[in-house]
Amino acid sequence: MTETGTKLSSVSFFCPAYHDEKNLPVLIPRVHAFLSEIANEFEILIIEDGSPDKTGEVADGFAVQYKEVRVIHHPKNLGYGATIRDGFLHSHFEYVMYTDGDNQYDVREFAAALLLLQEADVVTGFVREKAASGRRKVQSVLFNAFVCILFLFPIRDVNCSMKIYKRKVLDAITIKGTSAFIDAEMLIRARRAGFRIAQFPVTHFHRQAGLASGSKLSVVVPTIIDMLKFRFGLL
Repeated sequence: MTETGTKLSSVSFFCPAYHDEKNLPVLIPRVHAFLSEIANEFEILIIEDGSPDKTGEVADGFAVQYKEVRVIHHPKNLGYGATIRDGFLHSHFEYVMYTDGDNQYDVREFAAALLLLQEADVVTGFVREKAASGRRKVQSVLFNAFVCILFLFPIRDVNCSMKIYKRKVLDAITIKGTSAFIDAEMLIRARRAGFRIAQFPVTHFHRQAGLASGSKLSVVVPTIIDMLKFRFGLL
């Protein structure tokens, strides 16, 4: 339930999943229970990004267990941006929320964001203390600084994977990028279109299973390229 005691009309939740065969069995039942409390109608999309482990099999198992779960399989690994984009493109309902499939966020912390939806069109989390290596923390600080400077966009944590978009925002903007810059791209496009963005604090937990890939050059370089292309109107 929201703080006003009412449920949201309908919610699409999605998560990217890669090397998450041990994470999904924790995440999906938790998401299902949470959405059952706060939404009249909901769907759960697992975007399985060509994972070499049993992530796809585990995801398909949840589609059998829960009628609200759908799985989208990538035949090969396409990367974070492509999974996020597919999540939005395949979501059907009035509110679209997402987080990662690695259990580094607690979906129940979305409860604090629901009241903000009365005034805001997009709600995005910010992490107070990242449970990450020193290198990842530095990358995050630099990325947020670059986004702030290049786009005059003062936001505390661009890449925090705890976000809710209203359907009218998604209908009004076009998602073009497929790199990890996609979080920033969408927020900037939403702001330029005149939509209201609110922020709320979330907790970041250490990854207990699976593999992190956010600091790889194969992720960082395309993100920088898309950031520059977007800055100069080429994306």
